[in-house]
Amino acid sequence: MGLIRFSKRMPSIIRKITQPNKKHGSSTASFAHIFAGEWQFTDENNSRVHHLHIQVDMSISLDGRALPGSVLNLNERELVFLDSYGYHLRIDAIDGHPISVYDEADDRVYQLSSCDSDHK
Repeated sequence: MGLIRFSKRMPSIIRKITQPNKKHGSSTASFAHIFAGEWQFTDENNSRVHHLHIQVDMSISLDGRALPGSVLNLNERELVFLDSYGYHLRIDAIDGHPISVYDEADDRVYQLSSCDSDHK
């Protein structure tokens, strides 16, 4: 049985299968706009409302304090942020709207709401 040889340029169907994270016409900047904004969530254990601010450059602050760290993954469904302590924050979105944040440090999911009623 002979080997199938592909030219250096992969057929488009193979590129889509082998490189699923690359979206034609999409960019990291467009995904950033999904998550950018002022969000709030309530910790039901102590009834405290927290404010999460996400900039378009993906810098994040919680309750007015900058969170040092880096973005590990960003797509239309999630933003995964690794903080300087090694814990993940995962913000999930549906239909272009952030809906929840998972805080690995607390092992809890919090429902997000916009601080600006005009946002999205």
